[in-house]
Amino acid sequence: MPMHSPERGFISYQPASKWEEALISGNGKMGAMAMSQPLHETIILTHERLFLPIHEPLPPVDTASHLAEIRYMMSNGDYRQAADLVVKLADEAGYNGKRWTDPFFPACDLLVSTNPDGAVQDYARTLDYATGVASVYWTDERGAFERKVFVSRPNNIVVMQLKAPQGKLDAEIRLDQRPIDGEGYWKGPERAALALKGYKASAEQEWLVYTDQYNLTAGGYAVVARVTTKGGDANAKDGKIAIIGADEALVTLRICPIEQFADLNIERIKTELAALPTDFDELLQPHAQIHGEIFKRVTLDLNGGKDRELASEELVERSHKGDLSPALLEKIFDSGRYAILSSSGDLPPNLQGVWSGTWGPPWSGDYTLNGNVQSALASALNGNMPECLQSFFAYMEALIPDSKTNALRLYNCRGIFVASRTSTHGFQNHFDRIWPMTFWTVGAAWASQFFYDYYVYTGDKAFLHNQALPYMMESALFFEDFLFEGEDGKYIFSPSYSPENNPTNNDSQACINATMDIALVKELLTNLAAVCKELNIEQEGIERWKVMLAKMPAYMINKDGAVKEWTTPLLEDNYHHRHCSHLYPLYNGVAPDIAANPKILAAFRKAMDYRIEVRKQESGGGVMAFGLIQLGLSASSLNDADTVSMVIDKLASNYYYANIASSHDPGEVFNTDISGGLPAVIIKSLVHSQPGTIELLPACPKQMKSGRISGALCRGQVKIIDMTWSPTSIKVTLESAKDQTVKVKVPNAVALGNCLEVKLIAGKPIALEIS
Repeated sequence: MPMHSPERGFISYQPASKWEEALISGNGKMGAMAMSQPLHETIILTHERLFLPIHEPLPPVDTASHLAEIRYMMSNGDYRQAADLVVKLADEAGYNGKRWTDPFFPACDLLVSTNPDGAVQDYARTLDYATGVASVYWTDERGAFERKVFVSRPNNIVVMQLKAPQGKLDAEIRLDQRPIDGEGYWKGPERAALALKGYKASAEQEWLVYTDQYNLTAGGYAVVARVTTKGGDANAKDGKIAIIGADEALVTLRICPIEQFADLNIERIKTELAALPTDFDELLQPHAQIHGEIFKRVTLDLNGGKDRELASEELVERSHKGDLSPALLEKIFDSGRYAILSSSGDLPPNLQGVWSGTWGPPWSGDYTLNGNVQSALASALNGNMPECLQSFFAYMEALIPDSKTNALRLYNCRGIFVASRTSTHGFQNHFDRIWPMTFWTVGAAWASQFFYDYYVYTGDKAFLHNQALPYMMESALFFEDFLFEGEDGKYIFSPSYSPENNPTNNDSQACINATMDIALVKELLTNLAAVCKELNIEQEGIERWKVMLAKMPAYMINKDGAVKEWTTPLLEDNYHHRHCSHLYPLYNGVAPDIAANPKILAAFRKAMDYRIEVRKQESGGGVMAFGLIQLGLSASSLNDADTVSMVIDKLASNYYYANIASSHDPGEVFNTDISGGLPAVIIKSLVHSQPGTIELLPACPKQMKSGRISGALCRGQVKIIDMTWSPTSIKVTLESAKDQTVKVKVPNAVALGNCLEVKLIAGKPIALEIS
């Protein structure tokens, strides 16, 4: 039985009281959630491709034919009427009300029952982030028991080991449907009945098989499990495998979605599983090597000390009472990187990563692309897990055909329009009169920033040529057609949308000239021109984009001195909102045009301050955690350590369950937005970079007055091999992948002019010590 927490992980002395508190493990494609009950265990099984087909995809509404009418309404201030017109057209096209994305759902439960012998004692459960192994320990009159689960990357299987005193393992193992829940708005029972034909579960010899088919499509899925034992007997009967008198049992299983259920070959799956080793350690070793190499690239040491050995529930409870331990902050940092790594497979993390215990996940557990997915992926680059972005790039590229259809049918534009919500397809099918999502046009521009930033961090020229540049070109092409000039010669963004806010003087979210739209298109065209200039291509395009940039509307300042969320005098700011979309030019550093304009920079700071005041007044930090991530990233760019401290405190103290998994609202709604977002804020507050410039401790928060970080990445192909800091000194070792000279900015180093010029030689670490 473990007496200590894993070095990178946690220990708990309480099983999960709800599925959100389960121990999570995943290989990106599949997920496992161990409820950690000693005698009657439930392991919830999930797969990244299991979305219930409840709606047949429909072509996007033909608003292109009515665009002149929509824009006329917008110019007259009839924003609600414009949104209503889209809904009317949808009703005429057979939409029949708001259509949600197909919801994410659990494949089934793996149920393990063991016989008791006296009271359960010495209970503990652990999760090791470095290996992905979730473990449960207990004793009774027979001795010590241990159950371990992980999800293997190289073998693409879920592995469960159950160990007992010699000859004392009596257990029953079966696969069963996850109890159908989610009544109310998210309609779990209704959707499950609509989408599924009805599951079948069977047991034969050493095999457990669970299958179900879809009604709307020809697809379905299977879960196939093999049960082997050391010692004792195992018999299949009544849909379960009974184990008697064994020393140990091992379950290896695979979840297999299939587009044509008629083509499902259970015997082939069994053959593949039967060829694998039946030794837990032999299966774990190659997985731990792959997973651990990525996870352990970055470490954060905040001097957590003895608190690192405390139970997770105690650390979390203390944080709720205002006592945020450095040890908990270390574990939150590790937990977030672990969750994003473990839910990045062929697809990117959805709203719940790759885990779910409900048939009615809020917002369908989909890919919400107006902020949530971006928050989840925010630390993939500076957190040194760039491969986690590959699934995002592949997904966005797979959506291109549907995104082109969106652009054409919605606005008669070339290029791509990325829907704000997606799961099984990319058509813009989700909107209503309150949430006029068809008016949010900058999804592809935001995705383009990730493509571009990946190149800036890694220097991968092949990726730039083959993936980043083509995607950015398609994104820009849309705006070449969409934008039109007003009387002053400046572009008008109409229709427009600032997720998911409405002005105080208008009850509709439909709008014109959302500041976020302007900022994202400026960034897209600027980056695209820079890349093409570097490659000496698209000279005509560069000139065209420069002309477009000159026609962008200037940011506006409201009567309070804050930059306006809508760049028009007609719409008034609403500070009481969870999103901070208009602060986008601060997310990745201060945009150059803003940095060069002190008045506008001050206005962006003022806009941030107003959002912060609202968050301070709301209980626990308010709804929607990733709005705080947006504030934290913006504050880091402005060297505002106090705001970063507030953001870290609000998030760490209110948005984590006892298993150190993150939530969307304080204590509610399992969600991985801040799993990637909070590590991004933490790293950026310690090390911020642009090509050729590295800023050390730009916004070091009060919770991290001293510590150590290693392995973080900087833009421009530089790695922080190691950095330790205290209130009086910084020691840092840098390594570059190319020869270059960089400026290293240091706070309060007056004698150095706050800046050092450092010549870096490719592959040669250089150490700096600054007092």
